[in-house]
Amino acid sequence: MSDIYVTLSGNVTKDPEQFQLPDGSRVTTMRMAVNRRFLDPQTNSWQNRDTTFYTVRCFRRLGDNVQQSVRRGQPVVVYGRLRVRQYERNGEQRYWVEIEASSVGHDLKYGIAAFERPGYAGGAPREAERRSLEEATRAPEAARAPAAALLESLPESLPEARGSAMPHPLADTDADSVPSGRAGDGAQAEIEVVGDADGDVDGGEGDGEGDEPGWPEQRLAA
Repeated sequence: MSDIYVTLSGNVTKDPEQFQLPDGSRVTTMRMAVNRRFLDPQTNSWQNRDTTFYTVRCFRRLGDNVQQSVRRGQPVVVYGRLRVRQYERNGEQRYWVEIEASSVGHDLKYGIAAFERPGYAGGAPREAERRSLEEATRAPEAARAPAAALLESLPESLPEARGSAMPHPLADTDADSVPSGRAGDGAQAEIEVVGDADGDVDGGEGDGEGDEPGWPEQRLAA
């Protein structure tokens, strides 16, 4: 049977929780409520109807980011695979709907959010590490400044040695001709400019709790 993918927009009813599966991998779960809104002609106001609760499961890096970014009451948009689980409790067959999320984000129709790339295995970088990255980014520019100043201080033309018939370095000379003059009368200063190459810096109400089957998970210690 083909997988069914859905996009849901709703409110988080419970803070995300991270669990550890028997194989050692981590999964983050959260509950969200999806309402069908309609305009009541009598009151001329929007009303909620047919609230449905879903369990959203996020694996791997997505789960780590959701656990740090999403909180109860926030509006989110979830895209993922729809899964309907069947289980038995007290002799009755029951069904449980969950979403195995591929993408999770805040619903910007109701507010604003700022994106930040973690870049670290343990989560978002701390303030000291962020300042270190900013200083490392400015370092190549500061290193190029002395080289640029040295280039600007060089004369447009190099002076010829006194008493020497050596032609100007940029003059058009015959490759077979040998310049005349006495050796040792003068010497030209040779200046080596060392530059620094550009561097890259690697940079609804309620919580929807209901009857759900137990899963072999262990909550991670905070």
